[in-house]
Amino acid sequence: MRLKEHEYVRQTLERYTNLSLDRFCEHVIITNFRRYTQCFLEKTGGEFSEGNFRAVTVPDLNCTLVDFGIGSPQAALVIHCLAYLDHLKSVIMLGMCGGIDDTLEVGDFVVPSAAIRGEGTSRHYLPREFPAIPASSVNLFCIGAVKRAHLVPKCGIIYTTDRRLWEFDEAFVDYLRTQRILAIDMELATLFAVSYRYEVPIGSIMLVSDMPLQRRGIKSKELHEKIYEDFMETHIDLGLEAVKTLDTHWDEVARKLASEW
Repeated sequence: MRLKEHEYVRQTLERYTNLSLDRFCEHVIITNFRRYTQCFLEKTGGEFSEGNFRAVTVPDLNCTLVDFGIGSPQAALVIHCLAYLDHLKSVIMLGMCGGIDDTLEVGDFVVPSAAIRGEGTSRHYLPREFPAIPASSVNLFCIGAVKRAHLVPKCGIIYTTDRRLWEFDEAFVDYLRTQRILAIDMELATLFAVSYRYEVPIGSIMLVSDMPLQRRGIKSKELHEKIYEDFMETHIDLGLEAVKTLDTHWDEVARKLASEW
């Protein structure tokens, strides 16, 4: 008998993570960095599994981390699959972005209020005229987590592209300079669009990893290593804090979400 959609999607999530669906917690942190997965595992003592994706599940924290890789197709796949979990409450993206606005600095944390759909994947889920926005009820807890760490969250619009190594395209760089864009990444617009399509409550905390429009601002190998050493653990702590407060206040969040969809 031919598999039905919900059966196929749920089996795909199990295959890609090598984690049975009953081991997934109600809150899911997603990321695209193998080293984040290792740090999260060491910090929480969770249960590790690996398929195409890597996962760490921590029932005591009601939180599962999934490293889905890089790019919009992978971003769409992970949200599409998570949407079919029976008890999913929230998803929080911990990613990195390139700072576009000169008010940003490497190491800043951005909580995006929207993303420009400069990639091609999200059109398969929503018409072009639909904006890509997170669930504000979840995003507020991401902002709160950053503030409780005595840091200043930067909020604004992210541009999502599916093109890597765009930094040397002068026409595209000139376009970015003329827009009121805070930062650039490769997944957020897709994550927000697919989450809206499937009513997945999503927020994000993004780390500014480089300032590619500035002289010598593109991320070098040395800066890449420094980002992990200086900011990775704090970034993961912010995600865990957001999950903790979301879980504690979930009844309140759920009531607000009812009006967002």
